[in-house]
Amino acid sequence: MAMAATTEIERGLEGVVIAKSAITFIDGERGILRYRGIDINELAAKSNFEETTYLLWNGNLPNKAQLSEFKRQLAAHRPLPAEVLKLLRGIPKGAIPMEVARTAVSYMALFPRKKRETFDGFNRRKSLQLTGTLATIVASYERIRKGKTTTKPDPRLGHAANFLYGLWGKKPDEQSRAAFDTLSILYADHEMNASTFAAVVATSTLADLGGAVTSAIATLAGPLHGGSNQRVMEMLEEIGSTEKVEAYVDSELAAGRRIMGFGHRIYKTYDPRARILKTIAEKLTEGRGSRKWLDVAEEVEKVVMEKRKLWPNIEFYAAVVLNALGVPRDVMPAVFACNRISGWIAHIYEQYADNRLIRPLTEYVGPAQVPYVPIDQRS
Repeated sequence: MAMAATTEIERGLEGVVIAKSAITFIDGERGILRYRGIDINELAAKSNFEETTYLLWNGNLPNKAQLSEFKRQLAAHRPLPAEVLKLLRGIPKGAIPMEVARTAVSYMALFPRKKRETFDGFNRRKSLQLTGTLATIVASYERIRKGKTTTKPDPRLGHAANFLYGLWGKKPDEQSRAAFDTLSILYADHEMNASTFAAVVATSTLADLGGAVTSAIATLAGPLHGGSNQRVMEMLEEIGSTEKVEAYVDSELAAGRRIMGFGHRIYKTYDPRARILKTIAEKLTEGRGSRKWLDVAEEVEKVVMEKRKLWPNIEFYAAVVLNALGVPRDVMPAVFACNRISGWIAHIYEQYADNRLIRPLTEYVGPAQVPYVPIDQRS
């Protein structure tokens, strides 16, 4: 469609409101984040991933019976079908874990609707299936590519404990479990970010939930979104010590490069999730007797604040926490997906409930009209 030359374009859709939502509230000026009206600090201190997921999907906290049943349903879906394990074992060597997660989720989405199962019923079952299995997929692939035996999920353990159990091959200590559980809550949703938008766009075509989640994972993989936790850890390791921080930051800024893990499109102050993760990182590193990477991270935060007045975002201290939990750098983005899937699905449900095909416009800036030149007359 032709558009007026004076059309104002917001690059990256910055500041453009594309929908109304009752899921997540953010006040970027004051550093406030709430899921369904509940402050993220309260959820991080008092809730768990399963309860938070129920809240995001249903709009309210569950009672004891509802939470018990929801946990049972997720636990029932955590073990991987034999076909999916076979797929993971056949993945080409050197594959990126995030791309493996995307491929496995797409494969899971192939399983057909059951007889007499409605579209809504199919998507509800698929929600439990994908949320339950994604963490198992990521942990299992890490063990497979290292030549280790995969660990079958324990139905007595929750989301956080089972992920670490699947990754380590042994049941986690309570400090590690609690740290990963809190990180999972913080990753669960963040309004209309790039991957959520991708899921919503796919949903608006009435694509099935599995396809929408696959689109979201593909979007999350980018280094400017879910891939930034890996880049943060790589940066910390490249710096190596607190003494080298200032020279590194000066060099990057002079070259016009961004410091990974700093700044946010929404927050104009400290990301509340980063503040919580910093505290968790301090507890984890104290318990493990090594503060090396936390010390480097804190020095980077100090120098970047002095030189650019930028605050860290969630990925900055998430990298330190995940590293302390033994998560390899290239698996960190996939861990993001294991938890953000709960938020994607909440927004998918919301889009289905009040759907209209998302079809934006562009302003054409090419030539007005060009004649077709036959191939034998072209130079």
